[in-house]
Amino acid sequence: MKKSINVDNTFSGMRIDRFLRRHFDSIPQSLIERNLRNGKIKLNNRKIKSSTKVKNNDLIELFNFDIKKSVIVKKRKV
Repeated sequence: MKKSINVDNTFSGMRIDRFLRRHFDSIPQSLIERNLRNGKIKLNNRKIKSSTKVKNNDLIELFNFDIKKSVIVKKRKV
């Protein structure tokens, strides 16, 4: 599954990892970092680092990036 996001003028100059954290509230920073390293998150069809700053009208593409709310279930010892 491929998802595309266009950056508007209000987020211009923001780091891409912070932009994604603001856009998707529920995902952890480590998941963003891992997907950037693996190339599942691209900016203008290029693999990038997390410190790259986005500009107006940039295209962020997310490949196989499923955002699911995980439920933590603790096991009880009897």
